[in-house]
Amino acid sequence: PSRRTCDLVDERDERCCVCCGVNLEGMPASRHHRRMRSHPWPGLHEPSNLILVCGSGTTGCHGLIHSHPQFAYAQGWLLHSWEDQPAAVPINTFAHGWILLDDQGGWRPYEPSEQSKENMQ
Repeated sequence: PSRRTCDLVDERDERCCVCCGVNLEGMPASRHHRRMRSHPWPGLHEPSNLILVCGSGTTGCHGLIHSHPQFAYAQGWLLHSWEDQPAAVPINTFAHGWILLDDQGGWRPYEPSEQSKENMQ
């Protein structure tokens, strides 16, 4: 991702881990690709596909995402290789609950329908 995209993601996520809420100032952190880098596509490095998490790919919440993929998919922290519009896939965040991310570095609340609530459990 570009420096501008990284800054947008860090600011949007309030420099805190999206998953657990820990403040990441001076802590090990990474920007996680919801649709993984191993599935490249034009929107790979857009803000809606990136979230700020504690740890690396094997530690902290970033490690949790990769070691528990079914849970991460249910939370919107991971996307399947065929999902090419991350802005349309809600994500569960520690700070704001269910939201939709956009590619301008913003977000808006998301209220799951009863059917999608059942699918998220």
